[in-house]
Amino acid sequence: MNATQHGRAGRPSWRRAPLAVFAVAVTIGLGACSSSASSPGSASSASASSASASSAGTGTAESPAASGSSGAPPAALASFLPGTVASGAAVKIGLINNEGSSPTAQSATGDAAVAAADYANAELGGIGGHPIQVVRCAEEEDSASATACANEMVADNVDAVVIGATGFGQTMVPIITKAGIPYVTTIGSAAAELTTPGAFSFVGGFFSALAAMAKYSAQQGYKQVTAYVIEAPAAILGAKSVGAPVFKAAHVGYSVTPVTAGVADATSQIVSGLAGKPDAVALVADAGTCESMLKALNVVNPGIPKMVINSCLDSGVLAAVGSGMNGVKEFGFSSTQTNDPEAQLYRYVMARYYPSADTSGYTVTGYQSMLGLVRATAGLSGAVTPASITAALKAAKNVPLPAGDGLKFSCDGKQIPGLSSACSPGMVVLTITNGQGLDPQLIG
Repeated sequence: MNATQHGRAGRPSWRRAPLAVFAVAVTIGLGACSSSASSPGSASSASASSASASSAGTGTAESPAASGSSGAPPAALASFLPGTVASGAAVKIGLINNEGSSPTAQSATGDAAVAAADYANAELGGIGGHPIQVVRCAEEEDSASATACANEMVADNVDAVVIGATGFGQTMVPIITKAGIPYVTTIGSAAAELTTPGAFSFVGGFFSALAAMAKYSAQQGYKQVTAYVIEAPAAILGAKSVGAPVFKAAHVGYSVTPVTAGVADATSQIVSGLAGKPDAVALVADAGTCESMLKALNVVNPGIPKMVINSCLDSGVLAAVGSGMNGVKEFGFSSTQTNDPEAQLYRYVMARYYPSADTSGYTVTGYQSMLGLVRATAGLSGAVTPASITAALKAAKNVPLPAGDGLKFSCDGKQIPGLSSACSPGMVVLTITNGQGLDPQLIG
């Protein structure tokens, strides 16, 4: 099938994650939408050999054997490549992603979702044996575009909607789920994404990240932690309303210091947050703000243990901070640079089906959302409809999260009390070593 695209879906990413990924019960307004319909053919079908320079994980180059750029997949991937080709009538899967003119645009995240769909069509029989046709809509992180994308999905009669990156789940979830269409994301940030029937978030978002940081801090014997949080109302509210109780339950002191979004020099805010003499710090921000905070910390107190979220592993941050990233603990939902077969599969699929995409930072979430949907519906038979996909998702038990290094999800509504749409409380903790996220550990 040939792809058609509308709007600005193909523009390059600015490599900044949406700020709203840092709030759990509220939405940070950022987004605008142009619709784009694309079939599996929208992704590049270039051979893996054209991707020998393709980056993986946090943006550092992988060896040919690890990335699949030698032309043949690594031996460890045999079970992931059964060669079951999808056929027959297409299943229309909507893809809404933050891309276009927004300064937080993340087009590569949408590209990763398309790559996962192409892989599923070539190797896994698509969904229910039918090929996935991706209907892609580019929203620009404002209410008007998010609303337009959600309405486009309903008008196009898609069978499910997959989210790449967005801070406007609160706007889109009601429109999509009211039409009976399942809404699927890797990491929900808005309350609607985490609590609405018909919405599915494979991991628990900000709640899971802060809960994992609290547990890790207790394990390390930290008595006090300062969280540096980007100064956006929803992010600050989420950091306080979610972070305070989970750190208290872990018997670790906790305080929040706001940091101006995009600040060039965060030294004054960093010094302020260190006044309470914390044993460790947590950084919750987009890539650019995280970079400023890390640079300041490495001058003011380079030895203090640092816990960060996935956006701080952006390739630009790693390049700018350099060896100052060594030892940093990243709390996320993926592991893409190890020799784990899931990490190898991510690198292989991206090199094979979308070699032009930058695979660092939040790119992997698009891959996880699309392939997670495919895995959760693996047992689906008969007619593929929004209702049958929803039923399959609800029945999904212990499904391996793609690129999750053993993290599994179950969408039975029972994984996190109060967050019925969250399918797993777990997080993957990586240690940054020479620009790579290594030594994954599961917490949750």
